Amino acid sequence: MRRWRHLLVAILVVPVLTGYIILATFFSEVIAGKSLFVDFIFYLLAGLIWIPGAAVVIRWLADKEAK
Repeated sequence: MRRWRHLLVAILVVPVLTGYIILATFFSEVIAGKSLFVDFIFYLLAGLIWIPGAAVVIRWLADKEAK
């Protein structure tokens, strides 16, 4: 029964993403309005920084499925 990993990820993704959204919102309130360039860089990074973490989880799920 290797499908428990999928259930674990499905259960944990909601609180982890909620925490990330809360942190990003907090920092956006602190950073927003400083300058257009700073805003652009912040929102670009905040929108993309979660991708490496998601890639690790997806790779972990895929590696365990192949075996």
